[in-house]
Amino acid sequence: MVRFYTRQEEQFQVWTLEEMQSRGELKDVLWVDMLKPKKEEIDKVEAMFGVDVPDKFEREEIELSSRYWEDNETITISSYFFISFFFVKDAKGHYNESVGFVIKGNTLFTIRESELRTFETVHKMVAQNQKELGSGYEIFMQIFDIRIDQDADLLEYASRESDEIRKKLLLESDVKSTETLKKIATLQEFTLKIRQGIFDKRRILTAMAKSSKPPQTIKEDLFIMMRDINSLVEFIAMNDSTLENLQNLFLAQTSIEQNKIIKLFTVANVVLMPPTLIASIYGMNFHFMPELGWTLGYPLSLGAMILSGVIPLIYFKNRGWL
Repeated sequence: MVRFYTRQEEQFQVWTLEEMQSRGELKDVLWVDMLKPKKEEIDKVEAMFGVDVPDKFEREEIELSSRYWEDNETITISSYFFISFFFVKDAKGHYNESVGFVIKGNTLFTIRESELRTFETVHKMVAQNQKELGSGYEIFMQIFDIRIDQDADLLEYASRESDEIRKKLLLESDVKSTETLKKIATLQEFTLKIRQGIFDKRRILTAMAKSSKPPQTIKEDLFIMMRDINSLVEFIAMNDSTLENLQNLFLAQTSIEQNKIIKLFTVANVVLMPPTLIASIYGMNFHFMPELGWTLGYPLSLGAMILSGVIPLIYFKNRGWL
């Protein structure tokens, strides 16, 4: 699907590809948004505007030079947008999708393979004319600004979940080990993917701030957004430390529980060893064993076994091991 946004008399209008081809006028187009476009649709857009839209392979390149580059007329950007199964029903995990941006003159071109909440918000904002957006640069900045706010919300969610795990570890003695460890590992992956996207956006905004193409007003907004991103980077570092501490706390508690079990078995072995020894001696049934002829031999052996088991229990109790 391809949507074209033009601004006329302080209002945005939305056009389809067929309508735009019939209309013919392209100068007032501020935004071309391509969602899961077909190859022939991309070819038509490229021919209409004389622009090169990055394909899926180019958008997924990890080198900085591949994720942000300029030529005489355009700025081409690939940026990570985080998707999580916590918030997207059809998502198969936590992953970053690369979204392509091309800015040529006053027009922004975006290409993506998934429905993203960020773009839905911007589409509603444009349709309702909630904010004055007069150029492709301003629409690009609005998309990034909303995405950064959403990343901040995701980090706050991860922080709240970490606090819940900490409370369970400290207050509940019957925390399920497998479930808790899985939650910690999931949150670590969650935070890692967000950090990857945040760092990617910081590099892109830094490179754009050095460019001579964006207007001065856009550059001022870039510096503000970069400060916001830097604060998120600090928050990510703190959250990473929290998750690592939770993992260490979980392992320490698991070790303590294991030590309790081992100590219990050790005490049981020590308590049972003397009675077992006595029972073994008098169970040999040799013919010349004088105790076999005693009338009180059986109760005396039982008493000796009980006494030999009770004495270690009293000792361990006095030492505080039980």
